[in-house]
Amino acid sequence: MAGLLAIAVLFSTLASVPQGAPLPTAPATTTRVGQTYTLKASLNTSLSRLSVVERARLTNEASHPIEHVNFSVLPRAFGYFALTGAVQVDGAAVATRWTTTTNLRVQLGRSLDPGDEVLVRIPFRLRVGSSGGAFTARTSLDRGVLSLGEWFPIVSRQHDSYAVGDPQVTRTADEVTLELTTDARMPRNAVACAGREHAPATVGRHWTCHVRRVRDFSLVINPRFRLTTRTADGVTIRVYTQTVDGTVTANRAKAAMLALNDLYGQYPWSDLVLAEVGADGGFSMEYPRSIHLTRTKVTDAYVLNHEVAHQWFYAQLGNDQMRAPWLDEAFADFTARWLMGIGRSQCSTRDVDSTVFAWPAGKTTGGDWLSCDGYFHAVFYKGSEFLTKVRLAMGTHRFFSSLRAFIADHRHGLVSTRELLDFLQARSDTDLLPIYRRYLHTYD
Repeated sequence: MAGLLAIAVLFSTLASVPQGAPLPTAPATTTRVGQTYTLKASLNTSLSRLSVVERARLTNEASHPIEHVNFSVLPRAFGYFALTGAVQVDGAAVATRWTTTTNLRVQLGRSLDPGDEVLVRIPFRLRVGSSGGAFTARTSLDRGVLSLGEWFPIVSRQHDSYAVGDPQVTRTADEVTLELTTDARMPRNAVACAGREHAPATVGRHWTCHVRRVRDFSLVINPRFRLTTRTADGVTIRVYTQTVDGTVTANRAKAAMLALNDLYGQYPWSDLVLAEVGADGGFSMEYPRSIHLTRTKVTDAYVLNHEVAHQWFYAQLGNDQMRAPWLDEAFADFTARWLMGIGRSQCSTRDVDSTVFAWPAGKTTGGDWLSCDGYFHAVFYKGSEFLTKVRLAMGTHRFFSSLRAFIADHRHGLVSTRELLDFLQARSDTDLLPIYRRYLHTYD
């Protein structure tokens, strides 16, 4: 009887809609948003508390009006994040709602037509602790070193924190500017950030960093940093270390940069920053133009090659890191092994193109990383094996030239498994589908 009543209500609702009119839909949003971020931040060094006013200028680049946008706020999963005032759109307070642990829905207060823009103001505070596990190189405070990755509200699709893989799902922003003030004077090289435009001559309290065409922005703060620099094909490589001399790291990063410029096309930015975080354990982490290295991995050859490769696969060629993590991780693993001439056996029965949700995990802890069917064996090692099979089938020269062409055509965009692999198939004289079907559920 309840089912018949529900059907009757549905038909009654449909009958009330004028003939030919569109059916009611959910409030519209999009991730196709032009983005420019300005972050004015004040750091209380004794409390490791960061007070920030974020201004995000957003332009609707979709073909339809939108009513709200979603901001990813990953530090909230750890309890680090708090709003310190009303969120405003064009100077007026608007309604907001946490739809997941880490997704802040911001109503725009009006229907934003295609091409129109708004200015969103988000005041917030971060009080960071030691994050542990896979997150120590992201946003964490360890041994007096403050690492800030995935730390500010950024436009994304609605999702939640998940402790397997890299949880950020973002499009490329036009610009990000950080204006940082500290309550205590610190040395010039205490702040490791890409696009550094202003820093004290020796010691001081003000830093400015400005980057263009990036899908995220990170930094590491440590008054005990020492700086080592190199130049590779016109790119300045800045290495910030505390516990080791930066020479080995800088030399290996330079070698990787030169090799990857040849393999995949010229690195498109003016600098690359590598910074040592405070934790020994956990995993190093990549960001556009920036790499956070855990202390046991600062000079590790594989890690450095892997993380520099991420400057092409993720930073330039974007992917949904939760739904298709193999598109950056398998390519980074394959590339590191190619540069070093090393292989790796794998024993996974899982598909290479599995989502991160194939591995049960909490929001900030858990996940099977190391077993045969764990995340590393399936996504990294089996993914590397898969790409090796494709390279051999296509031929090495055609494989790498095809990837260079694809990256050039899609730089700063987001791509899918099918987009990339269909492109390789179109450039191959060999039928790649049997290889695809063996390793991927996408081609079942």
